[in-house]
Amino acid sequence: MRSAFAAVLLALAPSAARAERVLVVLSDPLRPSTVEALEGFRSEWDGAIDTASARGALPAGPHDVIIAFGSRAAERARNEDAPLVIALAPAFRSRDRRPRTVRVAMTPPPERFAEILAAAGVRRLLAVRAAPADADFVKRAAVAGVVIDDRILPSPDALPEVLRGPGVEADALWLAPDPGAVTKETFGAAREFARARKIPFFAPAAGLVSDEVRGELTVSFRDCGREAAKAARELLVGAIAVKIVYPTAEVDMSTRASATP
Repeated sequence: MRSAFAAVLLALAPSAARAERVLVVLSDPLRPSTVEALEGFRSEWDGAIDTASARGALPAGPHDVIIAFGSRAAERARNEDAPLVIALAPAFRSRDRRPRTVRVAMTPPPERFAEILAAAGVRRLLAVRAAPADADFVKRAAVAGVVIDDRILPSPDALPEVLRGPGVEADALWLAPDPGAVTKETFGAAREFARARKIPFFAPAAGLVSDEVRGELTVSFRDCGREAAKAARELLVGAIAVKIVYPTAEVDMSTRASATP
C-alpha cells in the first residue's frame, strides 16, 4: 500500500512543482468589448496569467493553455503548440490538426436560442452573417422548432439584396455578432427593414438594444470571458471534449424590447 501511495506522489510531483503557464492574447487595438471579456475572465480565474498583444511576438512557450480574445488574437495564437480557447471571434474556425481548441460562442445555447424565438412567435429567422454558422448550432435549433435561414454577406453592400430576397419570407431578422457583417450602415438598414415589415429585429450585442430592437439573443462580453475561463480550466485537467461552449448566464431581460415593432 505504501509503495502504491509513493507512486501516486511521484506522479503528482511534476504538476505540483511547476505552476501552470496560462497565456491570454488580446487583439490590438484593445476594444471595450475585449476589456469587458478580460474582466469576466479574471473574475472566474484565481491563478496567475501572462498577457500579450496580438500585435507582437508571443512569449516563448511552453504554455499549458492559451486564451485568445478577438479575431486577431485567435489568428496569432492558432499556430502555437498548446490547447487553445477562442472568444470574441465568431468567424474563427480551427484547423483539424492543431492541438485541442474550444471556441466560446457569442449566443445562448441553440436550444435556449430557439426557445427565445418561439416565445416571440418566430418560426423562420433570417440570420445575416459574414461567415457561415456552425452547422451543429443550426441543426440543434431546427430540432427545437426554429428554422434559421443563414445568409452570408460577401460585403456589407450586399445587405439590401438579401433583405429584398430571403428577408421577405422571414418573420424575424437577426444580425449575428460578426464584425464582418455588423456596421453602422447594416445595422441601420436592418432596423428600418424590420420596422417597415413590423417583424422583430434582434441586435448582435446588448449595447445596440433600444426600444424597437430586441436583445434576448445576445450574451455579454463579460459572460464570454467567464466561459473562456471555465473552458481553460477544463482543458488544463483534460475534462473537456466539446469544440464549442455557450455562456451559461441567464439572459438579461432588461435588454428585451417592451413591444415588437
